[in-house]
Amino acid sequence: MAGRKQTQRSAQRRVRVEAPFRSYAPERHGAPRFSIRIVERTQRLYPAHKHDYFQVLYFMSAAPTLRIGLASHRPKAGSIYFVAPMVSHQIRFDQGTRCIVLYFDLDFLHPGLSRSYPISELVRLLPELTPFAWQNYVDFNARRKQADRIESLITSMNRENDKGGLFAQEMMRAELSLLLATVCRDHEAEFARLSTRLPAVGRDSGHMRRISAFIEDNYLRGPGLEEAAKAVGLSRSRFCALIRQYTGSTFNLLIRDMRMEDACERLVLTGDSIGQIAYRVGYNDEKYFLRAFKNAVGMTPSAYRLKQAKAKGAFTEDQAS
Repeated sequence: MAGRKQTQRSAQRRVRVEAPFRSYAPERHGAPRFSIRIVERTQRLYPAHKHDYFQVLYFMSAAPTLRIGLASHRPKAGSIYFVAPMVSHQIRFDQGTRCIVLYFDLDFLHPGLSRSYPISELVRLLPELTPFAWQNYVDFNARRKQADRIESLITSMNRENDKGGLFAQEMMRAELSLLLATVCRDHEAEFARLSTRLPAVGRDSGHMRRISAFIEDNYLRGPGLEEAAKAVGLSRSRFCALIRQYTGSTFNLLIRDMRMEDACERLVLTGDSIGQIAYRVGYNDEKYFLRAFKNAVGMTPSAYRLKQAKAKGAFTEDQAS
């Protein structure tokens, strides 16, 4: 009886940490959403979250690591990222970041097509949405001529959004379609090559969507392999094989690396204590977190924070000179 009560108390203390459905966009108020804004001189860490609209991030400078689904990216000038609806993602900005954030509803891009479709089906209906399906398999860093075209379209959309008035929405819709089509044309050969073997529209797409969703929602609490495989309806061996095939990693290493990456960014972008960071990335034992961090990163959290602070200070001095 005592053992059962202890188990019940342990279960009550176990916190399920998931990527919440959270929107950082204004409410719809009945109209299709579209917005475009410039982010600069802002230091902020947006925790893992999901939303029901499409988001495009265009970086005009280097920025801290961001994650879309299971993949991590380090933005540089000319990087562009496509976040599909209900895909978990984390975004970080620091004081040196310059980024255009653009988001839109499906019915803004294509009035009348407001039904919820899987991204693979949307790509067939609206081919210009292809970058959202292949986000983590294609490097969308724009070369100079591509960046000039993208920035020209973004500047025009931003201007129309600011001034409003008659036909502003039609102009922004046309420019958004042209932006997406331009990116598609620049990467058409890559899309064709990848479409024969990757899971976005292939035979493993359903499995990988469920695996990605489970890991994105649960990695902070450190789920076990058996639980994860059961949750997505696969055998342990099949589950491990798919992760290896599509991420090049193992389940446990993927979970660890995602948590350590979160910890690294929190060390740089927040003033949280080591213990607070350990707890927020899923470690209840600070000593265990210290060992795990040193094994993964090669130094202690305090040393990492100090090293990054010195590097940032040197970068700021270079900018000032």
